[in-house]
Amino acid sequence: MHVLLVGAQPEAIQGLHRGGHDITLLYEAGEVARMNNNPEIKDCIARMCAVDSYKNVESLWSAVDHLQPMPKIDAVLTVNEYAVVPTAIVGQQIGAISLNPAVAMACRDKAVQKALWAAAGIPTAKFCILPNATDCEETQRLLHQAGLEPPLVVKPSAAAGSTNVSIVDTPAEIAEIAAANPHIRRLLAEERITAQEWHFDGIVQSGKVTNLMVSRYVEPLLCTKRGEPARSVALPPTEHADLYREVAEFTTRSLTALSHSVGVFHFEAFGQPGNFIASELACRPAGGLIVAVAQEMIGVDLWSAATQLFTGDQPEVHEVTSDLAWGWVNLPSLPGVPNMVTQEDLTSINGVDEAWVAPQGRIMRDMSENTSTGIGYATVRALNETECRRVMDTVVATVREVHARTAASKPTEAHKAVHNADARAEQ
Repeated sequence: MHVLLVGAQPEAIQGLHRGGHDITLLYEAGEVARMNNNPEIKDCIARMCAVDSYKNVESLWSAVDHLQPMPKIDAVLTVNEYAVVPTAIVGQQIGAISLNPAVAMACRDKAVQKALWAAAGIPTAKFCILPNATDCEETQRLLHQAGLEPPLVVKPSAAAGSTNVSIVDTPAEIAEIAAANPHIRRLLAEERITAQEWHFDGIVQSGKVTNLMVSRYVEPLLCTKRGEPARSVALPPTEHADLYREVAEFTTRSLTALSHSVGVFHFEAFGQPGNFIASELACRPAGGLIVAVAQEMIGVDLWSAATQLFTGDQPEVHEVTSDLAWGWVNLPSLPGVPNMVTQEDLTSINGVDEAWVAPQGRIMRDMSENTSTGIGYATVRALNETECRRVMDTVVATVREVHARTAASKPTEAHKAVHNADARAEQ
């Protein structure tokens, strides 16, 4: 099969190559380094073309013409969040196998999916769209009509990784956020839910969840807005059979409401067993190291499965016999200070399986930007959830200790960085 793949995700490329497929890759300029650092990946690709942006249907569609002559394209696929809808549209236009554009939109736009969930009787947060968020009077009226009262969460309806997400108390705050960035003047406002946050990851085939991993975030993801790193623990299916049955039923209902019947999913929810509230659902593999944890916990390569489900190949699943708890943790950063943490600082900690760390000397960014901002990730394994969290705490403390020593050697920069971190923590 000739597959047009949008996005240079190595695992997805290798999965298609193992299936014997002819691969044409469309990639963004920012992925050049990834390609150059993985020559074995380039060997899997028959042809490739740069595109301006995955968000641009015109750019993707024109690349198909620019690469002619080439074999007829059988499937147009992606594992990239921002390419989900454009890829589906291109696939439909050229008559290739792809995700249905309506399903892609339902899994991408949070207002569309919440409306579908509400119509299907699936619990979700109250919400409304603010089409002109700089207009305080209109915002006040729309919030009142929707029965929304502060504090509220406001965000773009189709962003990713909590980018441009804020907690607000007044329409004036919303107007200020929108005025500061002309690209987000249309915003989604929803009630803030402070319950336990979860994520459910896996595969859906013919409308049935066939592989599932249930994970619990240590803190709700908005903790990154105050400088705390995102992290979660996957719960072993053998030890939580009742929970897995309930989550499978809840996830199936939620997927059905969005007409997402084939592919992978990353589903976030709030609440507790017996009272889950649907938050957001994406029809692509999760970010961070959730995919790596899934391989250890349920034996599934979700990157490869995301394309194999459309090419007719069976998703690759290996047997898992361990009943350990697995988790991942984002490594915190201290903005404005050079990173001096090494991989060895983390792999020497008992319970850390693997770690990926930014190069020493790289200036660290502000973690409030989005949930993935930090200096890297670590996967951890332990006998149970409690011990897994303890290892994560040790990882975070170790990283912050190195940051503190680095900052102490640069007093001026350190004072500013610590002041900014303290200010975020007070918000």
